[in-house]
Amino acid sequence: MSFKSLVRSTLVIGSSSAVTTLVGVVRVKVLALLVGPAGIGLLGVFAGIASAGTTLTALGSDTSGTRQLALDKEDPEARARVRRALAAIAIVHGAIAILTFYLLRTEIARWAFGSTDYAWEVGLLGIVVACSMVAGLQIAQLQGLGRVNDIARVNILSAILGTAFGLAAVWLWGLAGLILLVLAQPALAAILATAFAANLPNRGTGRLSWHHLAADWRRIVRQGSPYMLSFLVLALVPLVIRAIVVHDLGIEAAGHFHAAWTMSVIYIGFLLNAMSADYFPRLTAIVGDRPAAIRLVNDQAQLGMAIGGVALVGMLALAPLLVPLLYSRAFTPAIEIVEWQAFGNLMKLAGWPVAFLAMARGRSSQFLLIELVWSAALLGLVVFGLPHFGLVATGMAFAIACAMFLVLQTVVAYWTYGFIWRRGTVLMLLAFLASGSITMLAARHSVLWQAIVGSVCAVALGLGSLHFIVTRIEGGGRLADFARKWSARIRIPGAGRLAAREG
Repeated sequence: MSFKSLVRSTLVIGSSSAVTTLVGVVRVKVLALLVGPAGIGLLGVFAGIASAGTTLTALGSDTSGTRQLALDKEDPEARARVRRALAAIAIVHGAIAILTFYLLRTEIARWAFGSTDYAWEVGLLGIVVACSMVAGLQIAQLQGLGRVNDIARVNILSAILGTAFGLAAVWLWGLAGLILLVLAQPALAAILATAFAANLPNRGTGRLSWHHLAADWRRIVRQGSPYMLSFLVLALVPLVIRAIVVHDLGIEAAGHFHAAWTMSVIYIGFLLNAMSADYFPRLTAIVGDRPAAIRLVNDQAQLGMAIGGVALVGMLALAPLLVPLLYSRAFTPAIEIVEWQAFGNLMKLAGWPVAFLAMARGRSSQFLLIELVWSAALLGLVVFGLPHFGLVATGMAFAIACAMFLVLQTVVAYWTYGFIWRRGTVLMLLAFLASGSITMLAARHSVLWQAIVGSVCAVALGLGSLHFIVTRIEGGGRLADFARKWSARIRIPGAGRLAAREG
């Protein structure tokens, strides 16, 4: 796969995520004004429970289904069987989720809130889980067959319409409307994704055999279950941290943590979404060709840093301005957490493309083990740090855990696959980490120095990254011609030579 194709697919999903990011910023800002830190904290608990429930109910079928569709792309009958199995999983597992949440609503509410005050809302989260799973499995079909544009449309439309409806509910009913805000977007995503998936190529000509359906169901769930455990751990980690913070520091502190965590997820999410939407099936298709796969992983890591790293350094520089702007001055305690999480995400950006190697190869146990180590390290650091450093310990723990994540992914990928980083990738990572470190040191002097130093670093890295990307793009076309036109005015020492070596 050419670097130009990688850039194009990343821009498509990245652009849609930029729109959903803007919508998310507006949503959080309005919520902060309407319901304050306590409301943001309550929303975070609802969202965390729904996320964990969705991960558990899906049993990793979205990930294993995407992988299987990518492998069966040239076999219409096998592809049709996978799609039928995914549809059956969506219906049956979704119904089980609704029933389970309704029956256990009191117990879940008591565990999450220490009382049964929100038991009714927790019962409705079963519908949120069912809708989220339906949307995820339909998007898995689009993803496995390379329908990146359709995925972008689903993301944009569901975010805009869901936010408009949800905010109207909160404006009318206050905290009681939060559950409708949580429900609106996944419900719309399920409807839209189903509509787009219905237009995919035919589902095959063979008759539906219940025996084959059951066999495909078991295979998808068996392959996906370790991924489910991995993603469940990732979904539970922020929920557990919120519970710890609520217990030690109160619900408002949990709101500050959720605000920082949300910013972290929003600003790195567009690249991780691009990887999962296009990079994962592409890597799965070529993972048997080791040199090509290693080249693709390095290319994705470089592209991720070139685009996302600049935004993260900018977030480091402007965190004292962004947090009050996106939320309110009541969220000032979240600023330092955001800074540490942005620094940690610089390392996560580099490590995440390597993590997809294990997924593409079907090494689900390897993927699970590393996620368990990362999660245990993060939780242990938070528990240790809260009494000594207060709420900011959640950000410091995240940065340290991300460094461990990068090292673990690199070492394991080298041992099991022979993966190595290119020299250019290492140099890019060091440049971004150095810029992040300098910005954080400047922040200890004053907010003004933090903004000046971080902004200069972000602009310099942005210009260098643009020149690097354009130099790597092969051939012609509107994308390449437009980018080269503007890049021709930029002269960043070393960027062109680095791109030439990588190309």
